[in-house]
Amino acid sequence: MTGFIYRKIIKPILFKFPADDVHSYFLKVGRKLGKNKFSKWFLGNIFAYKSSILGQEKLGIVFKNPVGLAAGFDYDADLINILPSIGFGFNTIGTVTHLPYEGNPRPMLGRLPKSKSLLVNKGFKSRGIDLVLKKVSKSRKKFSQLSDVKHPTSYTWENKNPLGISIGSTNKVYKSLDEMAEDIILAFKKVVEVDYFDYYEINISCPNLINASCFTNTFDNPEGLDMLLTKLSVFNFSHPVFIKMHLEEGVEESLALVEIASHYKWISGLIFSNLAKDRSNPAFDKSEISKAGKGNFSGKPTEKHSNELLSEVYKKYGNRFLLVGCGGVFTGSDAYEKIKRGATLVQMITGMIYQGPGQIGIINKELAYLLKKDGYKNISEAIGAYYK
Repeated sequence: MTGFIYRKIIKPILFKFPADDVHSYFLKVGRKLGKNKFSKWFLGNIFAYKSSILGQEKLGIVFKNPVGLAAGFDYDADLINILPSIGFGFNTIGTVTHLPYEGNPRPMLGRLPKSKSLLVNKGFKSRGIDLVLKKVSKSRKKFSQLSDVKHPTSYTWENKNPLGISIGSTNKVYKSLDEMAEDIILAFKKVVEVDYFDYYEINISCPNLINASCFTNTFDNPEGLDMLLTKLSVFNFSHPVFIKMHLEEGVEESLALVEIASHYKWISGLIFSNLAKDRSNPAFDKSEISKAGKGNFSGKPTEKHSNELLSEVYKKYGNRFLLVGCGGVFTGSDAYEKIKRGATLVQMITGMIYQGPGQIGIINKELAYLLKKDGYKNISEAIGAYYK
């Protein structure tokens, strides 16, 4: 019922306003709701779906369900207190940068409803690492593992989630790639010192940065990635580190990056993938894409290639990395497809925008049904099922 109300009444009204303004409005509303115990309890009872079949312990972290909010929505940690109530099993802040950046010129967001996609041209909009960490310090209570991880059925359903932070380079002009890497190092130094987070993400593939194409070498090619990871190796990471990978460089190019990452034992996971750039992608409605402005695209146009990369990396590297499937998750079947291809977790944003906040619970409910239907007792058994 809540999904119907959102799609038929609320969304048509919201979509009459600029996407940038609607996003800012919901960040404000979410921040206020997260401060109220009753609103968190009430929304949790409406939206969240809980089942022990979805719970798993990975890399020392207990995930109550596999559906997380991807980086790119909660830039500045406004929603960390409300997201568990609408059903997410984990969530990522950011992408956060060392220095503030107000974002690219508006519009930074656009809608392609026939394509089930969002146009994104934010360029790492961020209020900067210092302010974000200050905000997190006021509300973050360290996620505690209150269960025997060997027995997922004993999970305690507290209103707490594993919390991650995505770090990228400040959107400014750099003299060299080395200088850009140092900017990321400065942000990570502050993040590691405070130890507020359960996992970290390195975003190497944002396509909307100032002068991002000026360097012949970048972080999303083997030489640049190797340089960045070598510099980051100075940190004694006590929590898992994931890399947010690009989408459209081709399977061989992506596997070359994965091979570089495999040499760094402290890299625990890979996220596939970031935004789509190719406007000839058949998933786009031709009339919509012909009118789209500057930026790149989320949602269904990313799904096919994201799934292919998950499969290829899982087949070659097996359990070396925890894989996170990101791109085109609108239903439980979408999430299940990524899991059977090798993903342990999935992330989403666009599906929530189009289907409403109740969709997270629906996805989890559908996923639990599909797992039981196929005879699995726990979601961990289904990871990479196509290749077992």
